[in-house]
Amino acid sequence: MFLFLYTSRVKTLLRDKDNLFWTLMFPLLLATFFYIAFGSIMNKSENFKPVPTAVVNNEAYINNTYFADALKAASTGDNPILQLSVLNREQAEKQLESGEISGVITVSDTISLKVKQSGVNQSIIKAFLDQYLQTEKEVAAILKANPDAANQGLFNALGKHISYTKEISFSGADPNPMLNYFYALIAMACLYGSFWGMRNTTDMQANLSALGARRSVAPTHKMASVVSDGLAALTILFAEIMITVCYIAFVLGADFGTRWGYVVLTCFIGCVTGISFGTFVGSAIRKSEGVKTAILLGFSMVMSFLAGLLRFSLD
Repeated sequence: MFLFLYTSRVKTLLRDKDNLFWTLMFPLLLATFFYIAFGSIMNKSENFKPVPTAVVNNEAYINNTYFADALKAASTGDNPILQLSVLNREQAEKQLESGEISGVITVSDTISLKVKQSGVNQSIIKAFLDQYLQTEKEVAAILKANPDAANQGLFNALGKHISYTKEISFSGADPNPMLNYFYALIAMACLYGSFWGMRNTTDMQANLSALGARRSVAPTHKMASVVSDGLAALTILFAEIMITVCYIAFVLGADFGTRWGYVVLTCFIGCVTGISFGTFVGSAIRKSEGVKTAILLGFSMVMSFLAGLLRFSLD
């Protein structure tokens, strides 16, 4: 009997073209539009490029061997952060104005940085200089307190950068801010499953629909009807979400990582949440079906906005 109720309800819900569109076709279309808009960004893999920087070749720079060595270390090796040019003041000013370099470092009594505009490259140069100046002050303070620190490996210790934290990827995928839009899209599709939950309550209650009136007098246990309706809606929504996820991952090429078990589990929990919310609204709010639909849609849009689906940023 339960299996008959379950299969009959699945067939009934599959005839609801409106809900099928909003819970399956609309997310697929939106994912396609996201790929068209962000595909070039999502598939682009850019390596960090050293920041073109000039240092004025004057007597103070030549005499400051520690700073010269620091600049050399920052502009050489496997992962240089600076593309350093040693120029006279006129050449440096000219290249700065033409945009060939991002900043000019001048060594005198102090170390100064001149830039034409603010930006990421300029911030990188400033961060390097700030770190050097901070280290210089710390070394001076240590040597003042312990003049013999230089013979105890102080300068060797300065060259070793120890990190006490480790960055890991929970999903096993490379970080990609564009994936956040697909995550938010899948979450929105799960929330749209609330329409299935509301449909179940509408078809179950005698005061909401003619079908509900007929079912209320049928010789069927109420709990069996409720459970079969819920499982039927969950089956359809979960299948729709998995179709959406597979389309995004295998057709559009989004990388969800290697832990697919967690992906499936998260989608399942999202489906249960969406249907449960729709069932709650359909049962608890004594308003027309249009008002309930507006509440579900408004809630879904607010949650989508908070998840970042309606906001574009490349921070």
